[in-house]
Amino acid sequence: LGESDRLRRLVESLLDFGRMQARQYKFRCEGLEATEWVRSVVEEFQQTVRTRGYVIEVTASAEAAWIHGDREALGGALWNLLDNAVKYSPEEKQVQVSVSCANGKVEVSVRDHGAGIAREDLKRVFDKFYRGADAKKQGTKGSGIGLAMVKGIVEAHGGTVRVCNEPGRGSEFTMVLPCRES
Repeated sequence: LGESDRLRRLVESLLDFGRMQARQYKFRCEGLEATEWVRSVVEEFQQTVRTRGYVIEVTASAEAAWIHGDREALGGALWNLLDNAVKYSPEEKQVQVSVSCANGKVEVSVRDHGAGIAREDLKRVFDKFYRGADAKKQGTKGSGIGLAMVKGIVEAHGGTVRVCNEPGRGSEFTMVLPCRES
């Protein structure tokens, strides 16, 4: 059942990615309270990895932060970052997610404690169909479009994505989105 769900998500992601590339994807935007939205995605994701021993921790600033976005598309972007955090940190079963708001921006970060990304792969990590040498060598499943989709979705919402990396100690991907009035 879990594998069927993973394959369904992959097919849907590929179709959505094709629509985005062709500029035919229609975002259905609404006001989203960032912490509530993140917690709902993390809760759903946690159910898929709990049996493998993973724990996803969410920390958030006390103040409400609103974004204007497509719940499903942004949820898919966050899901992808969570999935990568689990996929690339098989030994360390803890992933941190944080939500903060400052200077008119909402930042949603996903941090793992895996091997990190090789320096030579960092400049291409958001390129479509690119997979790092370590991922290929270790046989980690993936299509190489996930981070390209994350970047495309976030940029379509007026935001940016950044990565902080410590080889041997993990990676942190952050979606930075504009705050909106509630």
